[in-house]
Amino acid sequence: MTVLRRALAVLPVGALATLAAAAPASAAVLKTDPCVRYVAGQETMPIVGTGFTPGGSVTIAAATKTKPTPAPFNSSPVLPNGNFLKASRPPAFSSPNRNLESFTLIGLDAANPAAFATTTFRVVRFGLTTTPTPRRPTSRVTYAGRGFVTGKRVYVHFRYRGVTRRTVSLGVAKGACGIASKRMRALPTKALYGSWTTYTNQSRTSPRKLPYWKDSFTIYRRFG
Repeated sequence: MTVLRRALAVLPVGALATLAAAAPASAAVLKTDPCVRYVAGQETMPIVGTGFTPGGSVTIAAATKTKPTPAPFNSSPVLPNGNFLKASRPPAFSSPNRNLESFTLIGLDAANPAAFATTTFRVVRFGLTTTPTPRRPTSRVTYAGRGFVTGKRVYVHFRYRGVTRRTVSLGVAKGACGIASKRMRALPTKALYGSWTTYTNQSRTSPRKLPYWKDSFTIYRRFG
């Protein structure tokens, strides 16, 4: 195990502030987007670092409240001016059931493990969730769309046999992670039996306008 990885292994995120206060002042700075959209692991996040050892390298790690020990997930060479720019896949969620999670991002200088920079960001899983899972079309549930463009409305298009039967606005996407939610009937239109499809996007008139999230469900004649 390298000195750098040993430093990360014993560096729980709660100790970062204490260590930073005890270490000599460092000019290193780390930046990324405040919220990164996660789409089946295909998204990338920009990581910008300044003030690191010129010509060296930086190990990039992340930690969460539930997993406080920083876990390395990427690295980058440092340019002669002490800066680096990295396009990286975001770190994995601490649980596959999570749709939104806050991370501490850590950049550790390989040439000087006592010098590091941190910043915070969130990862949001793009899509739509329904809470709780509905048992009947008339059940009251909360629809939540995540990862959409902030400041624009989010729409759910309920389609049956290729025809849009109802389009419902969840409201304006808010915050850095673009979240909009609304509590309503699980099926806010006539309960036709059979297979239904929902498209969630930010177009009031076009269900398949990208980016969209697609789901399907079935309405049965009898319910448990």
